[in-house]
Amino acid sequence: MNQFQVENTKNTNSLLCSTPKNEPVPLIFEKIVQVEKTGISYVSIQPNHFEEHSDPHLKISIPLKQTAIHVKWQTETGKQRYQFVKSGCISIVSPDLPHETWIEQPAEQLIINLAPELISQAIDDLNFKPARIVPQWTAKDKFIEQLGIAFKQNFNKEIALQTEFQQGKPTNLYVESVSNLLITHLLRHHSTTDKIPTLPSDKLSPKKLQQVISYIQVNLERSVSLSELAQVVELSPSRFARAFKQTTGISPHKYILECKIEKVKELLNNPQLSIADISYTLNFSSQSHLTTVFRRLTGTTPSIYRKNS
Repeated sequence: MNQFQVENTKNTNSLLCSTPKNEPVPLIFEKIVQVEKTGISYVSIQPNHFEEHSDPHLKISIPLKQTAIHVKWQTETGKQRYQFVKSGCISIVSPDLPHETWIEQPAEQLIINLAPELISQAIDDLNFKPARIVPQWTAKDKFIEQLGIAFKQNFNKEIALQTEFQQGKPTNLYVESVSNLLITHLLRHHSTTDKIPTLPSDKLSPKKLQQVISYIQVNLERSVSLSELAQVVELSPSRFARAFKQTTGISPHKYILECKIEKVKELLNNPQLSIADISYTLNFSSQSHLTTVFRRLTGTTPSIYRKNS
């Protein structure tokens, strides 16, 4: 799925997660974001027993309230293990790892699912071979915990995940960027390697940078993904994001926002276009979203800018 979506669902399978015999998850609520090969789900689940099952993706589960979950799983050597998961613990579950869970009380969680190919690509890009991410049920990680809390706050406000978590609709580009950051963190702190290699010093050539800029300018009226931009210069998404920032000093996501705002200024000179029309034309989620971003980047509002122009 390439399109961004947020959904509120009940009694459906949790995003990108498998359940025994594909039985419905007893949800109190679920809000989801799915972009490319990343899924983020903010869920509240009723007490329940899930028989042995596995997930096709790497799953990071972040408890957000008082949580009491018992887990039984099978190690690579076939041994059965048991673990009690409570609030403050991060669970990192490997793809296709058979496990069984008992949820004792309503559990509120932020679940991030990452496709295995994203991990493999990052391992190649960062030269982490032959590292692999180690499954853990009760990891302590403040970075991931705070990331989960930030996602929850924005889901509760039903607003976007922008760079500073400002109001608006999450973009494909931003969610992909967050997933790349998270994968790098997992490889550095939760993998089998004891090495922390220096990130490659990549920069885009002037020609390739111009190709990317031209592509962005032509596509300002729609949501462009990180993968899409990376394909323009034949790099992986994570390597492209790093190279773009090393070349320009800012992330692709922020650069696109700045380009959109420059286009907004141009369109504001046309009195026949309302601010709502402009926000729609440039794919902002609402006029309020446009105003928030415009004020953040320029220090004023579109209305005042138009009046003073």
